[in-house]
Amino acid sequence: MRVRAEQSDPASVQADVLAVPIYKDDIPLSGDLAKLDAAAGGVIAEAIEWGEFNILEHYTALVDGGSLAVSRILLVNGVRRGRGAWRARRIAATATRRLQGHGVERMALWLRDGEDEDAFSAAVVGARQGTYRPMDVYGRVRDTDAMKRSVGEIVFLDVPGGQQLLDRSDILADAVEWGRTLANRASNDLYPEKMAEVARTLEEDGCSVAVLDPDEMRALGMGSLLGVGQGATHDPRLIAIKLPGWDKASDDRRLAIVGKGVCFDSGGISIKPADRMEEMKHDKSGAAAVIAAARAVARLAPDTPLMAVAPMVENMPGGNAQRPGDVVKAMNGRTVEVINTDAEGRLILADALHWAETQGATHLVDIATLTGACAVAFGELISAYFCKPREWGTEIQAAADATGEWFWEMPLATEYRPSLDTPHADIKNSGTRDGSLIKSAIFLHEFVTKPWVHVDIAGTAYLTADKAWSPKGCVGTGVTTLARLAMDYAAGPKPRA
Repeated sequence: MRVRAEQSDPASVQADVLAVPIYKDDIPLSGDLAKLDAAAGGVIAEAIEWGEFNILEHYTALVDGGSLAVSRILLVNGVRRGRGAWRARRIAATATRRLQGHGVERMALWLRDGEDEDAFSAAVVGARQGTYRPMDVYGRVRDTDAMKRSVGEIVFLDVPGGQQLLDRSDILADAVEWGRTLANRASNDLYPEKMAEVARTLEEDGCSVAVLDPDEMRALGMGSLLGVGQGATHDPRLIAIKLPGWDKASDDRRLAIVGKGVCFDSGGISIKPADRMEEMKHDKSGAAAVIAAARAVARLAPDTPLMAVAPMVENMPGGNAQRPGDVVKAMNGRTVEVINTDAEGRLILADALHWAETQGATHLVDIATLTGACAVAFGELISAYFCKPREWGTEIQAAADATGEWFWEMPLATEYRPSLDTPHADIKNSGTRDGSLIKSAIFLHEFVTKPWVHVDIAGTAYLTADKAWSPKGCVGTGVTTLARLAMDYAAGPKPRA
């Protein structure tokens, strides 16, 4: 899909379809929307009055273009959140998904309301997300050529920043879709060794890539990470991708992004229910996000002092699998009693985070499909995060807001730390169910000493059903936020007002 900036009046733009967001306050029509409707011969008002489009019931309505140069007008629900990147990203995704299979060569998108550069950048990402087809990963013989047709070109009207902004945003959008496909790949196709091969492709973008095998991790004392993967046929790997800027950075400015990479999570001995276990191929979404973000930043700002770390394992109930009651020793010297083998993500992150610090990371972010409790609490739209100190958390919140992802800070209530006490080790990997979302972050807190953010994307990493803006499956959560955070971080601390 091509993206192009054009300074044009929406009433005269040349395209197959003009996508127009409709907001709650737009009805009855007024202002710029009423002017467009008049130029079209009243077709928008007619569609609303006839009930073809209702802001409370419909995501889209495709109506005749009337007197305009376009063949059709696509009315798109402007959703209920305020203006900005989140809304623009959702509108664009909904528009291109609605037109999937229709053979639209050229769609114009009029965001209205004088949106800023962040909103247009997010809209480019959203537009690509709306055309994503998960079945393309492995192919489906029942697809017709028509089903595969996506919008060929999107014309964005009145873009601040012009074509240069769209071109840079398209690189970011490509990374989101690439990471999304990594997360969607089946476990028999993408296992730890294969993910390492994927990571090595970033050497073409100027990155240095190191892959630690089990013997190297054992020598470093990564017992927490290795214990998770000991029952699987495919051995663990630790992937580290450093951008060119990592070695050039000053000693106090290096960012490491760490992603949970469980290629398949059966739960181990504490096995999961069979229902929906197939979704556990998505438990590598955090690793996919950090690798994809690294690729985007390497192409946009290679001098960024960034390292992406992906601990990759399979959590399987083999004959040599980790057992409840086992005690492992993490790289930082702490011993961990494994109460629940299905609380494995925090075990691999513990060693990966500490290892990142030994490599010179001064600031850390981890991203993980970590807890079912997060999905229960926040659903599919909102990612929870924890931070220390809070000033570092505001940086990732700003990056999420700027790129159209919805993050929400949760309290790092260290008062719950005693619930992870055990007489058999320094800490146990799972406590009581009450407050379990917070307690998972408190566990990770034991393994970091630098400014750190933990992002739980258990609910937002993948959709369990088709939506108007996306098909089911992984959606590339976190890629844009991590990339924006890294590039803003490279620019240095901002002066306080």
